[in-house]
Order: sequence, then structure tokens, then C-alpha cells
Amino acid sequence: MNHNNFYRRIYISKSALRDESTAAICSKYPRRIQQVIPDDYDIVGKTAGMDPKTVLWLTRSKGDVVKSCPGTAEQYLCCRYQVINQTLNCPMCCSYCILQYYLNQPATVVYTNFAEILAELHRKVRRQPRRFFRIGTGELGDSLAVAGSVYFVRQAIEMFTSIPNALLELKTKSVAIDDLLDLEHGGRTVLAWSLNPQAIIDQEEHKTAHLMPRLAAARRAAEAGYLLAFHFDPILHVQDWAKLYGELLDELYLQIDPSRIVWISMGSLRFPPSMKEQIAARYPGSAVAFGEMVRGMDGKLRYPRPLRVPMYRFIYQKLKSAFSPPFLYFCMESPLVWREVLGRAPEDSAHLDFMFAESLYRRFPGLMTAEPERVNYERGYGLEIAGE
Repeated sequence: MNHNNFYRRIYISKSALRDESTAAICSKYPRRIQQVIPDDYDIVGKTAGMDPKTVLWLTRSKGDVVKSCPGTAEQYLCCRYQVINQTLNCPMCCSYCILQYYLNQPATVVYTNFAEILAELHRKVRRQPRRFFRIGTGELGDSLAVAGSVYFVRQAIEMFTSIPNALLELKTKSVAIDDLLDLEHGGRTVLAWSLNPQAIIDQEEHKTAHLMPRLAAARRAAEAGYLLAFHFDPILHVQDWAKLYGELLDELYLQIDPSRIVWISMGSLRFPPSMKEQIAARYPGSAVAFGEMVRGMDGKLRYPRPLRVPMYRFIYQKLKSAFSPPFLYFCMESPLVWREVLGRAPEDSAHLDFMFAESLYRRFPGLMTAEPERVNYERGYGLEIAGE
């Protein structure tokens, strides 16, 4: 699916005209109306009444783009992931996606000042050389669904070959990897796919790639030397969930060598209460808004623990059955759930961050320059801090 065809109009900030990436991105839309806006404040009036998913806005970032993943309430463990927010919004239409309600930009935003963003990233990572970072681009938009994202990650992949204490993760529900297969990545980029059974993709993940093409793309990426990751998030409590997820998990390890997978996450459906009515109105065929849910410690609606834990246990038991299972973790779950499913839990978020590094050091010799020391993961959270 060519997501570039979704955009009906392109606005270009006057400040972005001098960036090399602007011309490259615009070349992907030769038949789309392109208009330069002299003042960024004009974008609101220009796009009034238009769907932000169909409008592309090329502009320059005005503040930090590399940040800590926002996470959630302290009662849930956070893996201390770091994000590069270079593209904001996504052309895909997943019924449960919080971006549709969280982002308030009048258009899909692509920051074109790549050199400044990459310099910010390099500067921040250098401040903490004894800590190993996991950094990704898929927090506020799919990593590969927009031409501007692909142009950016091509440069980021090449830059990460010279960063000894970080991995770049590109999360996607697309299969647009052709432009990445010829790159020298040095084994320091992880291509990651969100996975759900095909029946759920059909009902809830509109305009995304189907399951088998996602797995086929992952296999091609592994053949090109990339590391892989997968995210079962959100796991949906649907009728016959055990059968559907069981078939998916069998297919995953049939198609993909587990030794190439750096990590796999699990997380259940969750969203702010205000989204419930909006989901029902926007996606009348969706079952997401009608499941049994309770308000969690972070104020979000989520499945009650007696529903979540059996699904987690089922998926965890299948995933850990591999000869060399990947690092398995929960996204935004309480220590209680960790213990109920895995029999153990990280002591805190800093400990979980260290566990990632420890797993990478043990499973992928040569990836890290030295064995990680836990003290270096206790001193600070994100790349925003001043460092040592």
C-alpha cells in the first residue's frame, strides 16, 4: 500500500525551503498541490476543515525532537525508551490509536532539518557514554509510512553505525523496507513490527499491511543483516483470542529465527476514557470500545487484570518456548502483573532499562563495547539530562 497517495495537499514552511530533504520529499508528490506558507501560524487557517491525515506540512522543528518516551504513571514500569519525534501523525487508521486524539496538529508534520535533529541526537547520546540507549522513531507516527520518515531514517541508520552505545529501532505496520535494504547499517538498527492476528488487522488496523506481508518483510530485513523486534501491543481480548494469537505465534517462529529478535513487547489495550465515544463514532464496526474495561492507576481504561493476565501468560509461554528466546517484556504494566506472568519483576524502571542492556550484551557479542554496569542506569532517566 502506497501511503504517499493519501496526501491531497502539501504545505511547505518558508523556513524549510532551504533544507535538502524538502525537495526530495516533494519529488514523491509531483501531482499534489504544493504551497509555500511564509508564516507557520498560517497553517491553521489553510487547513481548516481538512483531515490532518490527508495534509502534509513540511517545516522545521523549533525545540528538542529527541526525548524520553512519555510512559505513564509511576505505578507501571517504564522501559526508559528514547524517541525521535521527527514525523507527527500517521496515514494508517487503527481504531485504537491514541494519536488520532492525542495530536492536535492541523496536518501531518514532517520536520525537514535532518542535520540539526541528528546532531541533537548525537550530542545527547555522547553525554552518557557508559549507558546503552534504545532509541526509536515510531512513537508519534509510523517509522516508514511517510516518504519524509523514510528519507530521515536512511540518514539515521547510517549515523548509528558510528554510535557505540545505542540501537535505533524503527517501528512500523508497513512493509516499505526496499529503500533500507541497501544501506550499511552495521547491525545497529532494529526493524520492528507491531503484530496482531489477521482477523484483528482486518477489523481494527485499517490501511496497514496484512500479517503475512509484515512477516515476509521482517524475514527480508533479517536476510539483509538487520536485527528484529516485534510488539504485541495492543493485545485485544476478542472471541477465540487464544486460537487467533496461538496461530500467529506459531507463524512468527516458523517465519523468523528467534536468535535475530532483540526483544518482544506485550501490552494490552488501553486508552483515555474520553476516547471511548470517539472510537465508537469513528469506527462503528470496531469492538474496541465495548470490551470490559476498568480505570487503571494512570487513569486510562484497560482490561481488568483477570482478563489481561491469562492472555499474557498464554503469549509468554508460547514466546519463551523458543530454543533461544528473545528478551520479553511488558509495556506499561505493574510489577504485580510481571510477577503473575513471569514469576519475577524488575525492581524499578531503571532496573528494567539495565535488563535490556544486559540481555543485548549476552545475546549479541560485539554489539556493546563493555559489559553494562547497573550503576550507570540509576543516575538519570532520559537523554534530556546533562549527563556525567
